[in-house]
Amino acid sequence: MTELHSEAENIENLSQIIMDAFNTQDLKEGEVLRYQDLYPILQEKYPKYKDVQKEAEQHLAKLAYVNPAPDGLMLTQVGYRALTDK
Repeated sequence: MTELHSEAENIENLSQIIMDAFNTQDLKEGEVLRYQDLYPILQEKYPKYKDVQKEAEQHLAKLAYVNPAPDGLMLTQVGYRALTDK
């Protein structure tokens, strides 16, 4: 993983990794990506994820791609369409 230099790039990169995790887990709209499943992916692909995780989640929520869930992140209809329209 290339080290990025701006916080905005780090947030965007981590956001993409989170969305890729939804795709990898084959989750549909309304389903939750549990943190216990997400953290190993983040650790592997972006070891410094803790630095910008909260901001990345907020970024995805502002885009209406995810909603917070008690044990993870729920994929919204908008987020699911963003994954499937690629």
